[in-house]
Amino acid sequence: MPSGKSKRSKPSKADPATAESFDALRRRESARNGLVRLYRRHAAAALHRIEHPRKIDRTEDIHQVRVQCKRMRAILRLLKPAADTEALARENTRLRDAARRLSSYRDAYVAGETLKRIFEDAAPARMGDAARLLGVKRRPHKDMGDLDSALKEAAKSLRRSADAFRELVFSRRGWASIEPGLEDSYRRARKEYHRCLDRGHGHLGDCFHAWRKRVKDLAYQLEILENLPEGVIRKSRKDVRRLGALLGEDHDYIVFAEHVREREKHYLNLANFRPVRKRLKRRLKALRAKEFALSRVFFADKPRVWVARLAETWRHWKNPEGAPLVLTIESPGAPPTAPRSLGATQLDAEPVPAPPENPPLSPVTS
Repeated sequence: MPSGKSKRSKPSKADPATAESFDALRRRESARNGLVRLYRRHAAAALHRIEHPRKIDRTEDIHQVRVQCKRMRAILRLLKPAADTEALARENTRLRDAARRLSSYRDAYVAGETLKRIFEDAAPARMGDAARLLGVKRRPHKDMGDLDSALKEAAKSLRRSADAFRELVFSRRGWASIEPGLEDSYRRARKEYHRCLDRGHGHLGDCFHAWRKRVKDLAYQLEILENLPEGVIRKSRKDVRRLGALLGEDHDYIVFAEHVREREKHYLNLANFRPVRKRLKRRLKALRAKEFALSRVFFADKPRVWVARLAETWRHWKNPEGAPLVLTIESPGAPPTAPRSLGATQLDAEPVPAPPENPPLSPVTS
């Protein structure tokens, strides 16, 4: 069965003509056309996961659908300075609600995986005792409730959002359409880093969750620059991806800590939760030491300096020294004809690879 997960295609050293990944902006396409293509590509990957499940419990499918929604929302935030804010807000809300309806179906699985990480160096019997004490299932929960209904609603939202994005009018072109958004994302992530640094290693509030969301946005936005050849881009993408993974694990620990506190209130003095809390605190402290060490280097530059370096790399990529100027056709606004729905023959005019990288989409159902 073909997979719906979008695989990151690696550049080919043998053939420079095929060295560009189709999962990022390409040198000979305009920024607008590329962003429309990527937005619809993410929607296609999510829809394929919904329509062609890989496993019975569907936890990984749900996770991948939510990840694609986050990628699409990151593109919407990137374009906030360069497009209609009301339209962007409407699509952001549509995707947020679709992903939120699916979040509860994966909670039991995440709790079980977090428990495994906390007790990975302990005897299996001790982890089993902790699981019974905390009421956590160590395997994915099989009671999926109204999951089919939630997935159908998510599919409908994805199709509508992808079609609406094709009609979005850009007020800027080229690098100018994405530069302000990139700078703003970096600035916000950097600000949240300093907030968390002030709170310290042991803080359990929403500060680290807010930082995680800003870092994830920046990571997804840097994905669209994957084809830029300079090492500085690759280093930034690698660092921000690593930081996002650390903060994702951090978030799982915070949610798990809240679960422990609730169970502790329920049992009062009838059970000993101290071993769990002690292990959780130790793992969280070690994790945050890594987060702060990585961020100290990544966020060393001020936002304007950081984005100016990216702008210079973009200019050299679009027009390398000694090469003819690359001409791209920028669509200034909505196409003159009605946009094709995601049930059409293909997503865009460019040659789209066969599934699983870009699966066919079924027509919208009301």
